[in-house]
Amino acid sequence: MADQESGGWLDALRRLRNSALGLARTRVEIFAIELQEEKLRTINLFAWIGAALTLGMAGLLALIGTLALYLWQVAGYAGLSGLAVILLAGSVVIFWRVRREILEGPPPFSATVAEFQKDLE
Repeated sequence: MADQESGGWLDALRRLRNSALGLARTRVEIFAIELQEEKLRTINLFAWIGAALTLGMAGLLALIGTLALYLWQVAGYAGLSGLAVILLAGSVVIFWRVRREILEGPPPFSATVAEFQKDLE
């Protein structure tokens, strides 16, 4: 009878250990998936920031070049001025989009935190 009781306790402990390990494994897998998603999101944001900086610098260079040429010749360089305005506007739009993505995007690891909250309840 003692063997059955100790076997019962050992089986219960094994099942409890296996359940805990399975739960931990699931949480680690969720964390790994979210880490990958956050890595891709960060790379995407850096790419957009790079594009915005490139357009912004091109716009500033075009604007400075336009001003220099305008002051040098005082002629019709409206096309070059328009290009500078378009480049700067593109930069502003991209920065606005990146800012919105940062502010309105999901918080990092939200699914993992939600699963831990469920576990606590």
